[in-house]
Amino acid sequence: MYVRVTFPISSFKTFIYAIPRSLNGQIQPGTCVNAPINNRIQPGFVVSIHSKPGFLGKILELDCIRDKELHFPAELWKTLDWVSQYYITPLGQVLRTAVPNTFLDTYKPRYLQFVQITEKGLKQLEHGKPHNPAQNRIVSALSKLSIPVKVSSLTDFASSPHVVCKSLAKKGWVNILQQPRITDPFEIMAPGKSRDIILSAEQQSVFNNIIATGKGFHPCLLHGVTGSGKTEVYLKLAQAVVKTEKSVLVLVPEISLTPQVATRFRLAFGKRVALWHSRMTRSEKGWTWQQLKKGQYSIVIGARSAIFAPIKNLGLIIIDEEQETSYKQENSVPRYHARDVAMVRGKYANATVLLTSATPSLESYYNALQKKFTLLKLTKRYGKSVYPSVEVVDMKHQSFSNDSNIISAPLHNSINNCLENSEQIILLQNRRGFALIHRCPDCGAIKNCQRCSVAMTYHRTDNLLHCHYCEAVENLAQVCNECASVNVECIGSGTQRVENVLEKQFPGISILRMDMDTVRKRGSHEKILQKFHDSKADLLLGTQMIAKGLDFENVTLVGVINADSGLFFPDFRAGERVFQLIYQVAGRAGRRLKPGKAIIQTFNADDVYIQTAASLNIQKFFNIALAQRYELNYPPFSRIGRILFSGSDKNRVNSIARSVYRKLYGNSDYEILGPAPAPIEKIQNKWRSHMIIKTQNKQKNNLHRFLYKNIGFSIFERNIQGVRIQVDIDPVSMM
Repeated sequence: MYVRVTFPISSFKTFIYAIPRSLNGQIQPGTCVNAPINNRIQPGFVVSIHSKPGFLGKILELDCIRDKELHFPAELWKTLDWVSQYYITPLGQVLRTAVPNTFLDTYKPRYLQFVQITEKGLKQLEHGKPHNPAQNRIVSALSKLSIPVKVSSLTDFASSPHVVCKSLAKKGWVNILQQPRITDPFEIMAPGKSRDIILSAEQQSVFNNIIATGKGFHPCLLHGVTGSGKTEVYLKLAQAVVKTEKSVLVLVPEISLTPQVATRFRLAFGKRVALWHSRMTRSEKGWTWQQLKKGQYSIVIGARSAIFAPIKNLGLIIIDEEQETSYKQENSVPRYHARDVAMVRGKYANATVLLTSATPSLESYYNALQKKFTLLKLTKRYGKSVYPSVEVVDMKHQSFSNDSNIISAPLHNSINNCLENSEQIILLQNRRGFALIHRCPDCGAIKNCQRCSVAMTYHRTDNLLHCHYCEAVENLAQVCNECASVNVECIGSGTQRVENVLEKQFPGISILRMDMDTVRKRGSHEKILQKFHDSKADLLLGTQMIAKGLDFENVTLVGVINADSGLFFPDFRAGERVFQLIYQVAGRAGRRLKPGKAIIQTFNADDVYIQTAASLNIQKFFNIALAQRYELNYPPFSRIGRILFSGSDKNRVNSIARSVYRKLYGNSDYEILGPAPAPIEKIQNKWRSHMIIKTQNKQKNNLHRFLYKNIGFSIFERNIQGVRIQVDIDPVSMM
């Protein structure tokens, strides 16, 4: 018998090997093997098994099976094969994404100590406190906590908490627990309580509908207004699935930005929950991956790459905030969309797939209209909370008594009222930095990055100009490079300038700023959100990372500083993203008994996307946006692919782009836009040109076959005359 093996290389080639007699019957597609290649033994994965070699030359034998634990579940192997074909990526590279070589090593993580008070310890407090002051402080602190906490976190109560806790453990007053040192943004080691989740009548109806679909592949779209309790529904759904001894996969846009979801699952399921996110080290991911292979976890919560987690007996996949573009991998191959991969994996695993959002993507909503998904709705906020009132402020008609034109009078007055009532505020400004443009008013010259065709942003924190694409920094010039004028100025407003203006207009206000500049360090997201949750700040100011997944009881005012940000991007999804951002952030206000208010500042008050978001009329938005997409033949009414050409020689980039265009041109079933300079024409000294290919008939036209027939797949992800050619199927960004 013979096998074809793929290796983690940038090639569509597979290599044939003979199966040694000692391994007969032990190998199947997805088996991880060691095989000789280039005079070395390398790990690879079996793609297919054959009775004939189909090759006349010398055939080498496999060396051995690397590790039986590394075999992929059949449904995951089929999913990876689909990803390779659909996103036109060599299977070896897909496997390198799903199983980096570092995962193939054996890891023995360090362990952390957690401590929890026992019943004996609680009784001891009732009959008299410990004589030792340090023991007394720690036991008293632990008595107020229902979950285990890290021993190292108790330094406020004792200078040597490990020694004190060890003494308390000998007396039986506390239990010391061990947990592998895996990065946990929430530092929760709860035993897991199967608490009874009380659903409203509307929530219960949604839950019953999903359960009623029975076993097998069932894609559902749960469209619920912000604050309607979507999390409670799928948490209870996960409990029901785990009871049947099946596993659950929960995808979130970014685990540290959606603390509510991960925290609730950890509290409900404890050690049975594995977290998977970007802040984990390679060794931590490798260890977690190996534990998943052994079936140690019932639930995995993670960002997009968690879709490839080797979970056994998968019964439910949940995609939280399914409209988020972060589910799309754009910067490396395979350029997959985790939401779409989830659909394929759910089909192969015979599992239920649940998409949830307050603002579903047009593609998902259209699939629901076409009955491809079951559409479920939550139309009311959970409990007694009501939706906030929304006010649109036309900034063109505002007059300002000071130099700042950032905070309008209505927003200023509302902030004042909140501060007087000890209520909290969330402000969204979707651009970081202090000033967005460094400009000379005399000649009009704008300071651009030397390596990228974008304006540099001034950051007041270090008094430097930053490029947000290549991370280059430059000193702030006092003289114009073009005309030598000394009148250069910094204009536009980022989060830093907004913070500066707020501090001047509201002396004594406590502000937390949350953007990429303040959350670079591990754990910084959680510290900021926890501080705001504990009412240690009056106002949370940030970029889009504060728009979703946050639930603060005392927030009664949400303000959008500039709703126009991103509105005029050269991207057919620009309006949809603006609508989603405004709608979602408005939903952060009035989440409990206190009424909420949202103020939207804009220079385009008549824009249809801003109007529909401000009126919270999502049905009108869907109708308008779908009509525009249909008229222009954009998704969901067509399928599109983007081919990007990049290189250091601009003329050669354009020449290669035109040569590929000539090979594709002439088929009436496909519309080709371009080649043309990409909206951001240069990034990191690489000139960029692109073309968009649209099918004229989504159902009949096969984009993959068209590309393969006319230009083949071998040119993609390669350098041709110094020009790199990349393909992106179903792109979410045209920039």
